[in-house]
Amino acid sequence: MATMLLVSHGTDGDVLPFIGLGRQLAGRGHEVTVLTHAPYAELVGRAGLEFVAIDTEEEYEQQLADTARLLAGRAPGRWLEFYRRNGLFAQTLMEYRALVERHVPGRTVLIGRHSSAVSVLMAAARLGAPSAWVAVSPVQLMAEEGARLLYATMLRAGLAEVAEAAGLGRDWAAHEAVADLEVGLWPEWFDRAGVRSPARVRLTGFPLADDQPRPLDPSIAALLAERPVLVSGGTGRMMHPRFYEVAVAACRRADRPALLVVRHRDLVPERLPDRMRWVPALPFHSVLPQVGVVLHHGGIGTLARALTAGTPQVVLAHGVDRPDNAGRLAALGLAQWLPVEAWDPDAVAELLTGARAGSRPEGGDGLGGAATAVEELLAAPAARAVRGPALADRQPLRRPARRAALLRLLEARR
Repeated sequence: MATMLLVSHGTDGDVLPFIGLGRQLAGRGHEVTVLTHAPYAELVGRAGLEFVAIDTEEEYEQQLADTARLLAGRAPGRWLEFYRRNGLFAQTLMEYRALVERHVPGRTVLIGRHSSAVSVLMAAARLGAPSAWVAVSPVQLMAEEGARLLYATMLRAGLAEVAEAAGLGRDWAAHEAVADLEVGLWPEWFDRAGVRSPARVRLTGFPLADDQPRPLDPSIAALLAERPVLVSGGTGRMMHPRFYEVAVAACRRADRPALLVVRHRDLVPERLPDRMRWVPALPFHSVLPQVGVVLHHGGIGTLARALTAGTPQVVLAHGVDRPDNAGRLAALGLAQWLPVEAWDPDAVAELLTGARAGSRPEGGDGLGGAATAVEELLAAPAARAVRGPALADRQPLRRPARRAALLRLLEARR
């Protein structure tokens, strides 16, 4: 039996796969602790795992709102201000100390969300424990160089203070630290449909981790009988402000009933047309097979569940990983999507009317494969990924011209 310590940040698409992975590992006899945001305490406990809150519910909601503003802005240095406003340097140190406190020499594996869980790399460096970074979408790998550039420039001083407080010394560099294992939670066929992942990354398949039961209101069951459009922009606030406005208008013009599944009520138009209903959450694993089409933002958790259900997909993708996810689906004939400049209600209504599901490819056993990969780190330490070649992949950061170009690109991205 091993001690598995998992750290994740973000919304359902980032956190639920870690809870699912933890449940897989616990089912294999390991002791599992999940460090993540306070609102996930109940879900982690229901999975039979130990929980450590990295913030409060109020702090989490504030960070969600601030993240939406962050991604919409262009001000130089905004990432450093974001970290300071939300206490993320202190949070990283707290995560590190919780990992160290729970470490059992010789039987602990540290597992973190790819690119954000710097605490995992710090603890691995201090303890000599094996570590894994788990990515939930291809863009996390594609953007890794940019993330490391942030660590090497704007966030360097703050991370140096954290490293010093952790006993690693100010010279420990987050942008040079590398996990022993990198896992991608999507299948090979999805990877081939866009920019390919580096060879060092182990792809295991989609992590269908949203299967915890929730009761359905009878009125929702009645609406499901009409095969409505299910509209979802995910569980965060990183949405284009027109997403729900366009979605509602398109459903009305297509004369389709709709279920708007939105955690934050203020994101949805205050007055909804007849035959449209807002709910904060639904069990997608049981609801998606009952709807006519899903109109969503391109989140990988939603698209994976829709593929599994065989539900037609129309995607209004904007920001972060969503256009890449949508482009991969469209290239495979599995969905239709529109970039933000083409968000016209009539055009979306036409896509809703003609939406058809493509053939359902095998999604793989994402969580089971990831659990096996993590177990192998402890079972055969000599077989861990060699750090040298992985670190060499990031050597362009050491060239001033390359660093300057990446900084300009980073500041220009929304």
